Amino acid sequence: MKRILYLNHSGRIAGAERCLIRILDDLDRSRFEPIVVCPEGDLAAAARSRDVPTLTMNFVDYQKNHSRMGAGSVINPFLVLYHCLWLLFMGVQLAGVVRRFNASLVHANTLLSRLPGWLAGRLARVPVIWHVRDILQNQLWVRMYDRIARLGVTRIVTVSNACHDQFSDRSKIVTVYDGISLERFQPDQQTRSAERSKLGWTESELVFGIFGRITPWKGLLDFAEAAAIVHRKYPLTRFLVVGQAWSPEDKEFESNVRAFLVRERLQDCFVFTGFREDVPQLMVACDVVVVPSVAPDPFPNTVLEGMSCSRAVLAFPVGGIPEAIVDGVSGRLVPQMDAAGLAQGMEDLIDNSVLRAEMGTNGRNRVVERFDTLKTQRAIESTYEELLCACRFQGSD
Repeated sequence: MKRILYLNHSGRIAGAERCLIRILDDLDRSRFEPIVVCPEGDLAAAARSRDVPTLTMNFVDYQKNHSRMGAGSVINPFLVLYHCLWLLFMGVQLAGVVRRFNASLVHANTLLSRLPGWLAGRLARVPVIWHVRDILQNQLWVRMYDRIARLGVTRIVTVSNACHDQFSDRSKIVTVYDGISLERFQPDQQTRSAERSKLGWTESELVFGIFGRITPWKGLLDFAEAAAIVHRKYPLTRFLVVGQAWSPEDKEFESNVRAFLVRERLQDCFVFTGFREDVPQLMVACDVVVVPSVAPDPFPNTVLEGMSCSRAVLAFPVGGIPEAIVDGVSGRLVPQMDAAGLAQGMEDLIDNSVLRAEMGTNGRNRVVERFDTLKTQRAIESTYEELLCACRFQGSD
């Protein structure tokens, strides 16, 4: 049996963490034994509940090397030095974990676990996988990760083809789309009626929902501004926001959005739930799932979750989203990426209930055909086997 060391820089459960949990759930324990390293928090608790050995470690945000200087910010050389030393310390610690548990492979699941994972793999001389779930906008970091990947990362698993352009050595890249649990996310009229009743909605009201972390690039402001346009024409529309703001900046952003809704007298049409575990039930309660990411979104789980629940999905065509949605068939891609364009997309779906239903049916069929969790798991485990077989072959030379 081969041990896999999974690294995750966040202890909170968001998209990447949900995907890691699915990997742990579906991993063939007769062939692979998982070990998780992450900060203390919900993810560690979830791993332990699955009888996965879990070590807690705090990861540093080594990409934040600026300090405020007046109205702007400048590179702080002391932060750079501190982060370099901390990364070296983490790499040595993790290499020790690899040796102690006799791990055969390091799987870095998130962005800030990449460099510690790479260092640990180099020091312990085991293969390293980077699971790339980000499309970075800072070209300095893109070039740095690309250079390091060429120096010693064994395989890069990307969640969409849209992630490929960040790396020059395409021979190391394999695309493995994240899968969705078809049992957990599925249409259910009884659940829909019960959830809508809890939220105070009737079947005559048409509900648009946005799901995920509250942060500017996820498009909540465009969603709110589009809602203001739509609600004037369709007063029976309602809007659901599921997710929470983490950082102080994100919390300030959420406050500004809520203030906008008060000015537009829309606060009674919106429900903010905060973080919720019952996302499938809330998604089924909606008529349309909206994914208005304004920056390249590698492959958001929300798109597949909405499709799996047979909801029509309305999204901006950024990042890997067009790889999930067949425009006009299993969802609608909005080419005009602003509030006005989003509002027009909403109105088109309000006016055509038949199209909404067809998109929902086609969306679930597409998930069944292409994005089932077991297909994802087989691809991940096939990558493990390929790397471990290569290592055995090299070791026999």
